[in-house]
Amino acid sequence: MIKNSNQPKHLFSISSTDTILQDNYNNDVMKNLYSHLTNISKISMTSYRASRAITELIIHYNHGKIFMLTILEGELRTPPLSSDDIRLAHKEISLPDATDIIIFVTRLAHYANLSPLLQAVPDSAEVLVFNS
Repeated sequence: MIKNSNQPKHLFSISSTDTILQDNYNNDVMKNLYSHLTNISKISMTSYRASRAITELIIHYNHGKIFMLTILEGELRTPPLSSDDIRLAHKEISLPDATDIIIFVTRLAHYANLSPLLQAVPDSAEVLVFNS
């Protein structure tokens, strides 16, 4: 597979003053999600390993619908959501590191105006719940 030289290495760049830099690429990725997942009421974040770090988001949206977003740790790969993804209620993307994953998840929660809660069961792989 030939890598597009215009595609960045990370979804989010961070300045020397700890500011997340906005660019067309990360804005387009997030806008695509926002346009399909409206009225998000809850996001549950689970993390585990299966030869690499995996984060799963269970997203409750649009008054009763559920969508699962699997985020693999690896080379940046964020194809747009398709009508098939929405029909199957699942999408798999890949982000390069924990920084991109955490910023991605918190951006999505912030967009939905959700607040983070720690999981009540300390030994659970469900590490965060964002709720309205």
